[in-house]
Amino acid sequence: MSLQFKLIGFDLDGTLVNSLPDLALSVNSALQEFDLPQASEELVLTWIGNGADILIQRALTWAKEQSGKSLTKSEISKLKERFNYFYGENLCNISRLYPNVKTTLEKLKAQGFILAVVTNKPTRHVQPVLSAFGIDHLFSEMLGGQSLPAIKPHPAPLYYLCGKFGLYPHQILFVGDSKNDILAAHSAGCPAVGLTYGYNYNIPIADSHPDWVFDNFADLLTIL
Repeated sequence: MSLQFKLIGFDLDGTLVNSLPDLALSVNSALQEFDLPQASEELVLTWIGNGADILIQRALTWAKEQSGKSLTKSEISKLKERFNYFYGENLCNISRLYPNVKTTLEKLKAQGFILAVVTNKPTRHVQPVLSAFGIDHLFSEMLGGQSLPAIKPHPAPLYYLCGKFGLYPHQILFVGDSKNDILAAHSAGCPAVGLTYGYNYNIPIADSHPDWVFDNFADLLTIL
């Protein structure tokens, strides 16, 4: 199977990095400035996966349900700015790489695979996060939420990788933790690995029918 794949693409949050603690801290810091209620990490987890704008939209919907307080458009815009500020300050304060991520990526790189990150996280935060964990040099491409006109679950990021590296979709394996990752990969014609430990709205990743389901990141080496 390893001869089939030339490039391995990875989601970031919930796949490579457990970023939930810092995301929750940043969301709550922004909410607090507007006298809105604080959300638990478990709740913030259910808001992750479709980019920062949707995360904040979900947070505000919940906050309105809890407090009855609505924000104006200008206040919402300001809250988003404050979230981006706080997250920029707290990218890796509490976040951690998941077990076996760095060593597995190093082995894959040494074997000659092209490695890429495709995430809906704001583009400006992608390289700093990877750099903080000392793994940015392993990736030949790092796509974030503003890198292309469309984000996952749209297949555009996978098509982009095909074009940039001159590959067919079946030569790209995509690894993620959410249904958006599996939908994007399969829509582009790429096989996909679903990881059970990440953020998937409390729905088993197997329900999205990835080609493989793994509990441990290092299990990738069994098919590569």
